[in-house]
Amino acid sequence: MTDLLSKNERFMTTLTDFMPGMVGYWTKELRSAFANREYLNWFGKNAEEMKGIRMQDLLGEALFSKNEPFIWAALEGRVQEFERTLTKTNGETRETLTHYIPHLEGNEVRGFFVLILDITERKQLEAALVAVAEERQRALGQELHDNLGQQIAAMGYQARALEKKILASGDADSAKIAASIAAQAQHAVMQCKQLAQGLLPFELESNGLLGALQEFSSRVSNTYGVTCHFVCQYEAVVDGGNLALNLYRIAQEAVNNAIRHGGAKHLTISLALEKGCLCLSICDDGCGFAADAKQTASAGMGIKIMQYRANQFGATLQFLLRAEGGTEVRVEMRES
Repeated sequence: MTDLLSKNERFMTTLTDFMPGMVGYWTKELRSAFANREYLNWFGKNAEEMKGIRMQDLLGEALFSKNEPFIWAALEGRVQEFERTLTKTNGETRETLTHYIPHLEGNEVRGFFVLILDITERKQLEAALVAVAEERQRALGQELHDNLGQQIAAMGYQARALEKKILASGDADSAKIAASIAAQAQHAVMQCKQLAQGLLPFELESNGLLGALQEFSSRVSNTYGVTCHFVCQYEAVVDGGNLALNLYRIAQEAVNNAIRHGGAKHLTISLALEKGCLCLSICDDGCGFAADAKQTASAGMGIKIMQYRANQFGATLQFLLRAEGGTEVRVEMRES
């Protein structure tokens, strides 16, 4: 029997040593019982040093404290998945996706398996794609504001001049057509400006996040004929920068989804600071997601980008079905 177990252990070691990631096993006492080659290399340990080591000692108190909620959840029998930035013993920083998989025997949890994948390249690609999308938005907004909008405005002025000339000739019917063209051109110019403002959030630079969200809610109300309020309970100011831009873009996506896909007529955007936690909430009275809000939300590209933006600053993004109907998109970030 001992020989058989030894053979099985050697087989598992050989197999996992060639897997593209860290594979390990921790007992319910949080001591290492197995670690593949990548796991050992990552933490700069050999097999003897690793065997029986406490997780607290391997990870260090700071990292262990961050992982602790996931550890206890795994020991309660729940599969865990989370992303984490880790620093190797050589000082290299990598982005990782960690899985904790409970080891159950009957109803008893004996420990949990760990699978950690290096997703640094994927995260870099995601960042590049979002940066490209942001740049495309800015370029399109600039084009609408500086070129197309100005050309349509010029057409409107010409139509007004034509209206006056035709009126002077006594052709009232033709003058009405020219006036209609001028009015439509003016309306198109306003639409171009509104689109440009959404693509180029000027308010972020001039008034910060609070002013930008206030202006955005007013613009939504005027453009779509819905009720959109902004409520702020956040005393400090989130000005410019990557954090403000990402929060603003999340609010934009949530509101657009609520109106276009959920048929919402009343929306509330709120920003609050509660017990050291910054919270951005977008509530609507639309039809909401299907029965499983999280599963439905994860399908769309826009939602995936929202999730990426939240991950950028260590926030959690939730899609909640409201008891009174509609959906709440909630972003929470603990202040460091």
